[in-house]
Amino acid sequence: MTEVILEIFMTYIYIAIAAYMLFAVNGVIDKFLLTRAVKHPAAYAFYIGITGFLSFLLIPFGLQFIGPVDLLIALVGGASFVVALVFLYIATRQTSISRLLPIEGGFVPIFTLIFAYVFLGERLSGGQTLAFVFLVAGAVLISLKHDQEGWHPRALGNAVIAAAFFALSFVLTKYIFELTNFVSGLIWTRLGFLAVSLSMLIPRKTRRHIFNAPKDAGQGNMYLYYGARLSGGLAGLLQNYAISIGSVTLVNAMQGTQYAFLLALTVWLSKYYPKILKERINYTVLAQKVGAIALISIGLILLKS
Repeated sequence: MTEVILEIFMTYIYIAIAAYMLFAVNGVIDKFLLTRAVKHPAAYAFYIGITGFLSFLLIPFGLQFIGPVDLLIALVGGASFVVALVFLYIATRQTSISRLLPIEGGFVPIFTLIFAYVFLGERLSGGQTLAFVFLVAGAVLISLKHDQEGWHPRALGNAVIAAAFFALSFVLTKYIFELTNFVSGLIWTRLGFLAVSLSMLIPRKTRRHIFNAPKDAGQGNMYLYYGARLSGGLAGLLQNYAISIGSVTLVNAMQGTQYAFLLALTVWLSKYYPKILKERINYTVLAQKVGAIALISIGLILLKS
């Protein structure tokens, strides 16, 4: 019985890897759309957050009610995710996606470790701590750039703020998952998605950007947009499920695996869209990437051992 429980628990590693593969696809498409089509980050975040109402379709599959304090926590957890998206999309417009997402992969786990320690009382074992170090070190190493572009100061600030809000969202969502079942956790936290998204309609300027976004995107980009939402939605579902059955700290530490997929995508696509996706590879950079992926792989092996 113990072996069965352990096997089920460890599946969160593979689920998280699948989620980060889809997030890499989603990140590349989002960069393309934010550069070429939907210009306003808040408008883009609105159409993602408003999809939270789709979680209501899960009501017949096991909705459980929670107390008012816990409902407030769920709302804050969901709202934090949409707020993080706004800052992430602002940063996406200010720097390259290959520079941005790996930094997210470094900061989100650190913030998550702190928040999970404070709010969930989550503690890592010796082996898990070592795996965490390897995973985060790999994410940081793989994000280092040798070009002269440098970090845009505002992009860095927005990326760090986004990472903090993402971590807060994940930790509070984990709290709700521990309180109730997976379906109920999704439904109650997605109410926070809706609350923030609807609040974006209040400022007239933002409302105008939101309503004009479909026309600005154009018919040709609609397929890309829905492809991004499909990959992002499925990735979020898998990530949340991994968080619900595993360690929220370690799931977020695995974000470095996202860059391995992102690296392959940007190298390939930068040949066709060099002004949007930039990824220059030489022997020095290749050695750095291989070393970083090796660190991430060691971290994953430690998690499974």
